[in-house]
Amino acid sequence: MPLQEQALFVCKDLSYSIGKKRILKQVSFSLFRGELAFLRGDNGAGKSTLLRAILNHEHHKDSFIFSESQTPRISYLGHELGLYTSLSLEENLRYFLSIAKTKYPEEKVETLLRSFRLWTRKQDPIFTFSRGMKQKSALVRALLTGGDLILLDEPFTALDRSGFETAIRLLEEFSHNSAVLMVTHDPGISFSRGTRTLTLKEGNLETSVLSAS
Repeated sequence: MPLQEQALFVCKDLSYSIGKKRILKQVSFSLFRGELAFLRGDNGAGKSTLLRAILNHEHHKDSFIFSESQTPRISYLGHELGLYTSLSLEENLRYFLSIAKTKYPEEKVETLLRSFRLWTRKQDPIFTFSRGMKQKSALVRALLTGGDLILLDEPFTALDRSGFETAIRLLEEFSHNSAVLMVTHDPGISFSRGTRTLTLKEGNLETSVLSAS
C-alpha cells in the first residue's frame, strides 16, 4: 500500500499526438510512494509514450502535478539501455550519477552489483557483456539514479531466472520509499505485495485495478 495519502504525482487529462494521430487521450491517474504499478496494453496502445511523457513532464506542465516542491528524481529504462558500450560498467554508473547530481554510493553500488553477479566485471567495458548482463547493468543504473520514481519498459528482457528473481526483489525494496511504474506484456510477473495495474487501450486509460499480494 502507498506510504501516504498524498500522491507522488497526479496525471490529469494528458493527451499527446504525433501529427494527426492521437496517441494518448485525456489519460488521468495518480501514483503514490510505496507503490508498484504495471502498465499494460496491446502494442501501439501508448504505453511507452506515456512513460516518456512522465519522464519529460516539464513539457506537459498542465497535465502533471507533483506533490513535493523539489524536482523529482526519475530514472527511465526503455528498450534502448542507455549505456555507453566503450566505457566500463563502473564508468557508466559514475557518469549517470554525476548527471543526476548524486554522490557515488560505494556500498550500495557493491551491493547491487554483487546481487546481479556483476561485481567482478565492473571494470570491463560494456561491449564485452552478454545481452542479459547489459540488461542487469541498466537496471542497476536505474535503481541508483531513480530516487523518487523508476519508469521501466519491459525491464526483464534477456534476464536469466536468477537475474529475474533478483530484479523483482530489488524493485520491491526500492518501491518501499519510492514508486515503480513498469510496462510488461508478461501476465505471470508478480510481487510479494499488492500492485496496481493500469491498462491502456488505443490511448485511453481503460482500467486501474489494485490487486492483493
